Amino acid sequence: MEKSKFKKIAAITLFESAVQWYCFLLYGTAAGTVFNKVFFSQTGDGTTALILSYMSFAIGYIAGPFGAIFFGHIGDRKGRKVTMYASLLMMGISTSIIGILPPASAAGAWVVILLQLMRLAQCFGRGGTWGGGILMAYENVPENKRALYSAIPQIGLPIGFGLSSILIAIPTLVFPEEMFFTWGWRIPFLAAIILTIIVVQQKGKMMETEDYKKAQEKLEAQEAEAKKEKVGFVPMIKGYWRTLLLGCGTRWVDGTFYNIFIVWILSYCIDWLGMPLIYTYVITIIACIFKIPFTLFGGWCAQKMGSSKTFIIGGLASAALSIPTLKVIEWSHGNLWITIIGIVLGWSIAYNLIWAVISSLWSSYFETEVRYSGISFVYHVPSFLVAGMVPTICTLLINYGKGNTIYVGLYSTIVALISVGCCIMLKYRHEQGKR
Repeated sequence: MEKSKFKKIAAITLFESAVQWYCFLLYGTAAGTVFNKVFFSQTGDGTTALILSYMSFAIGYIAGPFGAIFFGHIGDRKGRKVTMYASLLMMGISTSIIGILPPASAAGAWVVILLQLMRLAQCFGRGGTWGGGILMAYENVPENKRALYSAIPQIGLPIGFGLSSILIAIPTLVFPEEMFFTWGWRIPFLAAIILTIIVVQQKGKMMETEDYKKAQEKLEAQEAEAKKEKVGFVPMIKGYWRTLLLGCGTRWVDGTFYNIFIVWILSYCIDWLGMPLIYTYVITIIACIFKIPFTLFGGWCAQKMGSSKTFIIGGLASAALSIPTLKVIEWSHGNLWITIIGIVLGWSIAYNLIWAVISSLWSSYFETEVRYSGISFVYHVPSFLVAGMVPTICTLLINYGKGNTIYVGLYSTIVALISVGCCIMLKYRHEQGKR
């Protein structure tokens, strides 16, 4: 494949990834800063409202595994491209509908149910978008470029998150507080459908992945019954269950560190450090800016020394820096720039060696015929426990410690070390030719 085609693949998969992350992470930002006041303020207690808001964020993760199973199976049997269309449209439409929901003070409890349904639809769709986006990059380039190119869609997280933070920060600055909480926060949610339509049009210019086409050619030469037994979700479960369990273990550090340093930390900065709301958006924007080059650096490291070794180094660095960086944030007493230093060190740099390589790490452990199902399962099935519940757990830990971050730091350190152990076991099994 020509170099220009590689660049086109990288650009389109990056754009698609940015939009899916924009939709998904916009909810996380709003859960800690907006939804507790718009949809859950009727509880009469600020802490309860925040926990309920974070639980609405967490419950969405329950739909992710079902989306992963559904879209992963379809993606392995019918192709990566068509699956991406359906899953991304589901994310964009459900995100925009959230932007037109009335507040609970005017509509009552039923609007909370609608909010939750849209979150579930958003996460169900995401069950297909992440794996599909990774494979559109991973399976379209030669073996010696896969670690680097599969890191490129991962840059979509800081771009999508940075964009969502910018679009929600601007109304915060422009409108009075009452107007912002009335309709200013809705602008970035309504923008989601426009971004989704643009990326779907761009995806239409891409061909099916090279690996998938080769796999289909091989399968077409076999008997129909043999094809049914080999492709999709059920064969993946039967043939790779040990890899799936260990893979879910490596997912733990990813879900935990993201939700501590970017989702939960926003409410901590407001409630315990007394930061203005606008500071939280500045923090996420700057952290995302630093994350972009370090994601590419992580992909480069994986290309040079392997995805497993890069993951292990990133996991150990995350474990070592977890407590110190959270203490830096705590001791900043609300100083914006010191807080940014802590978050950049913990999330944008150390943890980023993990984030940059999980796509190539997991993809390398599954054959093409079950790869979409495999990586989607590893990423989404454990998500509710390893990611969705993290902000709630941290809120309870910080309240127990009365603002002391040591308990959150110990929690994240232990998680990082467990994930490193799972990665080492995966690497060993892979070298032994075991699934």
